[in-house]
Amino acid sequence: MCDPGIICFQHCQKKEKVFCFKFPDVCNFCNAQLSNVELRIPPFRIPYPFRDATKEFNCIIIKPTHGDFLNNYRNSSDLHIGVTDSAGYIYEYDVNGITKSKTQAWYQCLPIKVMDKMNSSLKIYWDEILHNVFDQNFWTIERYDSEEHNCYSFVLAFLRSLHLQELDPYLYSKNNLLSTVCFFPSSNCCKIHKFIQAVESSKCNCSIKLHSQG
Repeated sequence: MCDPGIICFQHCQKKEKVFCFKFPDVCNFCNAQLSNVELRIPPFRIPYPFRDATKEFNCIIIKPTHGDFLNNYRNSSDLHIGVTDSAGYIYEYDVNGITKSKTQAWYQCLPIKVMDKMNSSLKIYWDEILHNVFDQNFWTIERYDSEEHNCYSFVLAFLRSLHLQELDPYLYSKNNLLSTVCFFPSSNCCKIHKFIQAVESSKCNCSIKLHSQG
């Protein structure tokens, strides 16, 4: 599923918002016609938090190990991680070994920019190091282990090979890679959960109430 185009608005209920795919004619709380009434919150489109990895260059990319965020992601879901180069190719390591592709499996990912500024020299350097790590013989099918030698091992090896001091605090372990503010900020987690919740809400007769958290 690509961006479903979710609309949010608030009419008569101060503490509840409505999420829908199409703006309704009638309020589902008070049954008032909405064509010519004042709304507490005018309709706005919920920002889509996911991206096609092939269009996100020189990034760390994250998605559920199985399926995608909108259809398969739960709090307990395992996450898969990879890297893109300056041409949008995806480098990843899993049970099938190391691969480089532009697979559509990453059409709905969360891209993480680990560098604030990527000039042309740094992009070339990023690609060179990525190719070097990709060509190492550590990333075979036989060596793969879901707990000890996996996709996180590959990404950590790449980031460490960049030898950039600003990345040092985040490269100790898988947990550092996912939990630090730089790589997988809690705000991104909140955006994912809120968007998925909004999608599920919008599926129920186009609009239902959802308790506001702010």
